[in-house]
Amino acid sequence: MYGMAEEPEETTEELEEIEGEEDLPLIPPSKGLGKKKIIIIAAALVVVLGGGAGGAYFLGIFDSLLGIEKPSKTAVLDLGAPVFHEFPQLKADLKVGGCKSPLLKATFVVQLAKPDLKRLKSLELRVLDAVTQYLRDHERQEFVGKKGAEKLRGETVRLINKLIAPSQIHAVIFKEFIVQ
Repeated sequence: MYGMAEEPEETTEELEEIEGEEDLPLIPPSKGLGKKKIIIIAAALVVVLGGGAGGAYFLGIFDSLLGIEKPSKTAVLDLGAPVFHEFPQLKADLKVGGCKSPLLKATFVVQLAKPDLKRLKSLELRVLDAVTQYLRDHERQEFVGKKGAEKLRGETVRLINKLIAPSQIHAVIFKEFIVQ
């Protein structure tokens, strides 16, 4: 056995020391560290659940479960029966576009509250003038069809409300609407 080196034999005492080292933990346990983690996690859990439950309570999610009924707040405003006021037939030359002489004829009725009728009647000529001026600034194509009538209805409401402020009208109803 010339080429091989002899391995030193280990004694039984050394083996017992090596085997005993396996049983020893490398890091000594700290008893307070585990309890502190549990307390912190429990406290965080209580805060999160408490905050969520409080938020749900204030948002009213638990109201049906707890039998809490909120009083309904419904405002009833009695304006009386609406009054209708008919304006005379309105004729206006429209802006010249594709047609030779575009003309619009319209008769409309205004719906409003009874106390506002007196103010509307006193400003009737100004209302007719404002609507006529509005019509003369637009072309025939803008008032053709349903969209055109709705556009004119909205602008008429806006013009009249602006003139008779603080009174207001509720609606404009066309009895006659002809675009030539």
